[in-house]
Amino acid sequence: MRTKQQVRELLQPADPARDVVVPPAPFSAHDVILRAEDATATPAGPARSVTPRRAVLVGAAATVAALGSAGMVRVLRDGTVPADPTLPQPVDGAVLQPVAYEVAAGAEPAGPHLRALAARLADAPHDGARGRYAYHRVKSWGGMITESPEGHMMSYVQERRSWAAHDGGRWSDTRVLDVEFPDAASREYWSTRMRATATRPSPSGSSAPQGRPVEEPRGWEERRLPNDRRALARELLTGQPAGDVAKRVYDTFARHLVPRRTRADILTLLADKPGFVWRGRVVDRAGRSGVAVTADLTPPADGPQIPQRAQMLLVFDSSTGDLLAHEYLELAPRRRVLHYALLIEATRTDTLG
Repeated sequence: MRTKQQVRELLQPADPARDVVVPPAPFSAHDVILRAEDATATPAGPARSVTPRRAVLVGAAATVAALGSAGMVRVLRDGTVPADPTLPQPVDGAVLQPVAYEVAAGAEPAGPHLRALAARLADAPHDGARGRYAYHRVKSWGGMITESPEGHMMSYVQERRSWAAHDGGRWSDTRVLDVEFPDAASREYWSTRMRATATRPSPSGSSAPQGRPVEEPRGWEERRLPNDRRALARELLTGQPAGDVAKRVYDTFARHLVPRRTRADILTLLADKPGFVWRGRVVDRAGRSGVAVTADLTPPADGPQIPQRAQMLLVFDSSTGDLLAHEYLELAPRRRVLHYALLIEATRTDTLG
């Protein structure tokens, strides 16, 4: 039995964190791990193996685990979240459904399709944009999951804006939107549990207005995007399993305005990487059409077995090759979404905030 559960059972009603929704942490476990890894990495050396299991306990009601080289992720997250006493409470909320694939069955290699896409790329809107800051707007869910002892989960949709200057400075702000659930049982559990004391969540997009962006500590993300294919391969961790590469691709597009030539290199590097499966045309959660690839994940034999099987999904714009969406899905013991991120906007601007 897990230590956290033992403590809960001993405390029972006296547990001060019982039924408390833990506010998001300033940095995700994933961000902290990347900073630590890059601080100790050899810049020109080969990609090194990553510790397969990492876990961070947040209070008594949330468990966060970041992606390991051979392991599974419980939580993936982009960016930081400020403390907000006006967070909407989990009374109602949508139950997430996995994105429908055009090619749902089989395991057709993605390589030929990705190479064909790389060969015909068009300019993206940001390719010709001008401005002092590289600007991104990302909407995500699953960055900080609250989980009951029975395994019922809930998390809030977050919208993050970021501005990056040429000198490596970076600013961001985040607002919390509606609550969503990975399955109907989780929604029923949290709605029943919290209805008596919670306030009905505000409609999507109506949370407190964003304040002035906060400057972020400088770390791994301030590095410039490599324009050399070999260096880019190291940046994307192509020596690691395909699931790690998929996550790194998302990190790259979420933090950089990726030029057309580099987008083509990324696609061909993915084409050369075993483990990516072609899923054809899809429509992401923002209603945008694209093409998708997946990479299945299997937990290590000596690691945690929940989820037993999982999958990373990448959705690309079929014209520009820009990344539109990234998702992490549990396949077994049940099929459900555990994290998604939508790259809504990427451009340049002279305005901060």
